[in-house]
Amino acid sequence: MITVSGVKPTVEVKWTRDNFWIYGAIEPLTGDYFLYEYPKLNGECFQQFLN
Repeated sequence: MITVSGVKPTVEVKWTRDNFWIYGAIEPLTGDYFLYEYPKLNGECFQQFLN
């Protein structure tokens, strides 16, 4: 983009972002683990993970 000398160009940038949360558990003696991906960090998702 070309602008007048001394003027910084401005461009609107809209990056879409998807958020997710990883819930996991590790068995310390064997190193076994499992992970679940959830769309939110809340009590409902955590309860699903525990179940």
